[in-house]
Amino acid sequence: MVRISLRGRRTRAWITAVGVEPPQGVGLSEITRISGHGPPSAIVELASWASERWVGPRPRFLRTATAPRNISRVEPRAATSPAGGVEHPLIGEALRHRLSIVRTPPSVSDTEIVRTALTRGRGLILLPSVDRARALKRDLIRAGSEIAMYPDDWALSAGGVSTVGARSAAWAPVGDLDVVVVVDEHDEAYQEESAPTWNARDVAIRRAHTAGVPCVLTSPVPSLDALHTARLVVPSRSDERRGWPVLEVIDRRRDDPRAGQWCSPRLARIVTSDRKVACVINRKGRARILFCDGCGELATDDHGRPLAQEGEDLVSPVDGSRRPVVCEHCGSTRFRRSRIGVSGVVTELEALAGRPVVEITADTETVPPADLYVGTEALLHRLHPSDGIQTVVFLDLDQELLAPRYRAGEETMALVARAARLVGPRENGGRVAVQTRLPRHPVIDALLHADPGRFVAGELRLRTELALPPAVALAMISGAAAPEFVSRLGSPPGVTVMGPDEGRWLVKAPDHHTLSAALTGVKRPPGRLRIAVDPLRA
Repeated sequence: MVRISLRGRRTRAWITAVGVEPPQGVGLSEITRISGHGPPSAIVELASWASERWVGPRPRFLRTATAPRNISRVEPRAATSPAGGVEHPLIGEALRHRLSIVRTPPSVSDTEIVRTALTRGRGLILLPSVDRARALKRDLIRAGSEIAMYPDDWALSAGGVSTVGARSAAWAPVGDLDVVVVVDEHDEAYQEESAPTWNARDVAIRRAHTAGVPCVLTSPVPSLDALHTARLVVPSRSDERRGWPVLEVIDRRRDDPRAGQWCSPRLARIVTSDRKVACVINRKGRARILFCDGCGELATDDHGRPLAQEGEDLVSPVDGSRRPVVCEHCGSTRFRRSRIGVSGVVTELEALAGRPVVEITADTETVPPADLYVGTEALLHRLHPSDGIQTVVFLDLDQELLAPRYRAGEETMALVARAARLVGPRENGGRVAVQTRLPRHPVIDALLHADPGRFVAGELRLRTELALPPAVALAMISGAAAPEFVSRLGSPPGVTVMGPDEGRWLVKAPDHHTLSAALTGVKRPPGRLRIAVDPLRA
C-alpha cells in the first residue's frame, strides 16, 4: 500500500503492476509514502477477473482485500492441521476432485467438515456469518491448529496461516493454498448487496481453480448454481434422512373457511403443548394470497405462480395474462384472500396458547428467554440450537413458495434448512411443521423425504425452458441513468434485453463472458446506475 497525491489530495493506492508504461495522456504521480503490505499479486489478478465478472470497478474489490490497518511486517508461518478427530467420509471423497458440492444434512457441524479439509494442509474456509466463523476458529484452535480470522488477523493470513471468515474472507491474502472450503454455499449472505454484487462462493471457486487445489462446497440444500458446475457428493439415504428433523405438512385446503386465517386445528395443538415452539411468518404486515372458498386450492398459473384478482379476472403479475375467476379444481367462482402477518398473529397466539409470546423481527435488539416465539425470518437468525427450540412452525409457507421471484423454491428450501438446523435431527426430537395449501409442491415433497435432489431435476428443467439462471447469465439494470445505458447497450449478438418493469431492465446472455463483454462495452452515462449481476431478487 502506498500514498500518492491526486488532485491535491493525499490518497491511498495499490501497486498493481511494475515496469509498465502509463496509458497515453495519463501522467505519473510520485509515491509520497509506502504505508505497508497490500494484497498479494494473486489477489490483484483476482480483482481484475472479478471486475469483469461482476461489471464493477477494480478498487471496490481491492478495498475488500486490504487490511483494516497498515501492516508493516508479515512473518511466514507453516501450516498446522488439527489433531485427532474423525474424518468426514464425504469431505474426504470431495477432496479427491477439483470442485465438489457435498450435500451435508443440517445436523453436520462446521467443525466436523473443516477438520477433515484441513488435513490436506493450508486452507481458506468461508462461512455465512462472522459468529459462525469465530466459533469455528475457537474449535480449531482447541484442536491444535493455528487459525487466522479475516480481516482481524490479516497479517497472520498473509503469513500463510489457514484462514476462516465470512464473505470478505474470499479475498484473504493467504497464499500457497492446499484447499478451499465454502460452508453452506447456498446462503445469500455470501452475495454482496451493493453493486458490484459479487458472490464469495464464486470468488472462492476461482481462487481454488487458479491455485490448482480442491474446492469443497457444502450445503444441506445445494444451490442450482453450484450444482450446475460442481460434482455432487451425497450421503446415504439413511444418513441424510437421519440428519434432518421430522417435517409435518399441515394441509389447510380442508380447513373450515370460517376458521382463523392463520391457525389450523393442528397448529392449535402444537402451540398449546409443552414444547418450545418458534412460529415464522415472513411478513411484518399482511400478505394477500387468493384461495378457493370451495376447495381451498390456491389460484396459480401453469407454472405455480400466484394470480391476483382484478374485477372479473384472475391476472398473472408476471406476463399480464388473464382468465376468468373460476377455480380450475372445483369450478367455484368465489375466492378468499389470506391475510396474515406478524402484526395480526401475536395477540391471538398469546390468547390461544395461554402463555407469553415473544415477538422477533429484524428490529429486535435483545431476545429474552421464552417457550413460544413468533416472528419473521429474522427469528431463525437470532435464535440458536442452545436455546432449546423443539419445533419450528411456518404459519404460511405458501408466501415463500409463491414469492414473485424465480429463486422462490430455492429460497424456501434454504429457509426450512435453517429451521432444521435450529431444532436438530429427528433422533433428538427436532420437528418442523409447515402450513400450506400446496402440499404436493416439489419443494415440500423434497423436504418431506429429506431429499433435496427430488426438487432439483424439475427445477433445472423449468429454469432451462424459461431461460433463467443457471441456464443463462442475468443482470438487472436500474437507476436514473438506466434508460440511457440500456439505449446505448442496444441489442448485441446473443444478448436479450427485457423491460422496463418498475424502472428495471433484465439483460440475459448465454454465459457470463458474453454478458460481461456486452455490459463493459457500454460507456456509462452520468447519473446513478446500478448493474446487479446474478441478482437475488429478480
